[in-house]
Amino acid sequence: LSPGTVDWDTSHRKGSLLMIRQLIPLAVLAAATAGASAQRIPRFPIPVSPIAIEGPVRPGAYLGEVGRKAALFGTETGSFEAWAWPLKLVRDLSFAFKIPDDDAPIEAATLASRVLIQPGSKTIVYTHPTFTVRAHFITPLDLPGSLILLDVETVRPIDIIVRMNSDFNLAWPGGFGGQHIGWDPVRKLFHLTQGGIGTYHAAIGSPAAAAGTSHPAHDAPAVPSQFVISVDPVQAQTEFIPIVIAGGVVPADSLWALYATLLATARQSVEAKAAYYEEVRTSLVSVESPDDNLNRAFEWAKVNLDRQRVCNPDLGCGLVAGFGRAGAGNFRPGFGWYFGGDAAINSFAMDLLGQFDLVREGLSFLGTFQRADGKIPHEISQAAGRLPWWTDYPYTWYHGDTTPYWILACVEYWRSSGDRAFIDQVWNKLLLAFRWSARADSDHDGLMENPIAGAGAIEVGGLGNDLHTDIYLAGVWVAALRGLADLAASRGDLALAKEVGDWYLRSHASLEQRFWMDQTGTYAFALLGSTAGTIERNPALTVWPSTAIAFGELEGDHARRMMAQVASNELTTDWGVRMLARSHPLYQPLHYNNGTVWPFVTGFAALGHYQTHRAWAGFDLIRDVAQTTFDFARGSQPELMSGAFYLPLDTAVPDQFFATSMMVTPLLRGLLGIKADAAHCRLELAPQIPAHWDRLSVRHLRTGCGKLSAAIVRSDERMVVDLAPDSLELGPHSGTVVLAPALPLGATAIVVVVDGRSVPYAHPSAPPDHQVRLDLTAWQPHHVEIRWRGGAEVVPTDTHPKPGDRSVGVRITDWRQ
Repeated sequence: LSPGTVDWDTSHRKGSLLMIRQLIPLAVLAAATAGASAQRIPRFPIPVSPIAIEGPVRPGAYLGEVGRKAALFGTETGSFEAWAWPLKLVRDLSFAFKIPDDDAPIEAATLASRVLIQPGSKTIVYTHPTFTVRAHFITPLDLPGSLILLDVETVRPIDIIVRMNSDFNLAWPGGFGGQHIGWDPVRKLFHLTQGGIGTYHAAIGSPAAAAGTSHPAHDAPAVPSQFVISVDPVQAQTEFIPIVIAGGVVPADSLWALYATLLATARQSVEAKAAYYEEVRTSLVSVESPDDNLNRAFEWAKVNLDRQRVCNPDLGCGLVAGFGRAGAGNFRPGFGWYFGGDAAINSFAMDLLGQFDLVREGLSFLGTFQRADGKIPHEISQAAGRLPWWTDYPYTWYHGDTTPYWILACVEYWRSSGDRAFIDQVWNKLLLAFRWSARADSDHDGLMENPIAGAGAIEVGGLGNDLHTDIYLAGVWVAALRGLADLAASRGDLALAKEVGDWYLRSHASLEQRFWMDQTGTYAFALLGSTAGTIERNPALTVWPSTAIAFGELEGDHARRMMAQVASNELTTDWGVRMLARSHPLYQPLHYNNGTVWPFVTGFAALGHYQTHRAWAGFDLIRDVAQTTFDFARGSQPELMSGAFYLPLDTAVPDQFFATSMMVTPLLRGLLGIKADAAHCRLELAPQIPAHWDRLSVRHLRTGCGKLSAAIVRSDERMVVDLAPDSLELGPHSGTVVLAPALPLGATAIVVVVDGRSVPYAHPSAPPDHQVRLDLTAWQPHHVEIRWRGGAEVVPTDTHPKPGDRSVGVRITDWRQ
């Protein structure tokens, strides 16, 4: 230890993670590591976020508190499991209270009354006639540990019993033996070890602890471990009682230094994390609409998408898919692994928000582990660095869509950020990914095939029988080809641009011709068997064509007819879109692939509606996903829900990031119509504003050469748009803003005034493109007024199901001139 400091340094295969350097007085360090009871934390105010969600405790409802290197996953009543990647430390970490004259402790879960959910912390309030305890749960942003700060108000002395079960092990499917948990009476903590070998260590304790359970040596006990904190009512008036959780792939000496750091920097950690997430909220794109619920859900989405970043000491930092409790054992905590397809899907929203650093890091992370033949991994366990993961575990390469998704995600990142250096860095990997994907086409129709590539839309169930190419895999591949051709042209590789462009034309034609079924007015779910010559299809009505439509890869009128069927009650519910029509023989409302409602595919359906100028249907679905922010795991979105009742499945991950992102993407790309071409400083803003909104504003739109804000005000037959640059990174005459607001169906624009002068405008006459298009000079303020005559709009029924309700809302399937 250098004089007066502790350095916490974790290395991984590509170098070192950012070193966390905390200044700690040596006297404090000595007190903490020796277990001196004098270590105290004066009470300080916990910062309150403007988007905090407060409400009554709901037993069983998920509550999580995560950082980059550690996490707590639990429930609103206060039972948690603790992780420090790649290790699970304990489960069932909970409290009980013992008051004078009562023989039996009172379980804290029975006293939990309210919760306060904030980006930087979580608080559970326990109430009793003689005391109130506010338990503040904090996982510092960049340290492998967590804190629980107990704010106790009591009229009499009480004992707080802290209980836990040791599940000390590597994340599944890793593992080690020789686990031991033992009470250290000097340091006043439980020390979790791997049989004294020294590779893995963890500690859970409190400088205020009075006694802890003893267990036999070399034993991972089946019974709980516990320690007791005796609370002095006078001292509690001015101090927090801390509980410290620390762990990792570290020697014991480093563990004690980390434990001391967590104690000594408790206030700094709380305030720094709160400030960090406030900066995330205020620096990224913000939307203000008349729908306060939607505005708040959007703010939480920015925070949640940032929380994807997890740093593993063996693998580095990347984007995980979601969080949830693992339960007994060392199983996967929700989807707390690195998933390639999820990271790609989420990157579309993050590009629009301006989270470029996270996207670049996440895509680079996946590229690091690309297989030699070009395939991008589907999933990577937190324990992968300590296993023969890349050769012995089939989950790694299970999905076929991950590789074209990675190509498309790199393209979309470039379009939004203009980051040519990143494209140059991964260019050879992009070509490898293209060649691998192209080899998955055996019948030369230009489309990838599931038996060669791997899973696409379906992982389980009869809908995947005899599958040759599903429309989900085909759609993302065609979109990736178009983007890669653009990238090749931008780099001046005209031969490659022509090769990929020709492949795109062939695959695009096959996608339309082979999947379209004119007799039903729908696109098939999949091509079956060997389809050279006669085309055999699986004609099931599913949501999956919405993906290809969202990417703009299916013919206009056909796409619109398809989306009208997606909007019917065969697929659409009051809380989103089922994967499979309820009249299909395979439909089961609880089946993972054959009937549940997934927010992520609901988002693709919303995008498909906006792509086909069906704004009322798209908005209805955005609103559905936003509502889940408040109805289940507060501040988060669930992985999937029943197709029959408005409830997540018991097996659903409660905090799933592609559910979050697919509220953001259709809102920004669909409702607001944002498309960036940062390499040319060009931004398109083509809003399709809900008919009942009279205003909408958006701030901090990123275009690669600056930031732009827009404010829209609507009244009868009139719209005013004010555009203003937020910041300028290039010359004031660079770039273009294309303004193309949609008008009511059947409306005729009669005047367009820009900065006080009447101007000519483009007005496509063929439905459904009822919009005015203007090219404006970027990075200058503009005041635009558009007037029209006639036209009509529809507003979807604002149905608010309560958890457990059936779907009863009226569906508007189509609206055309």
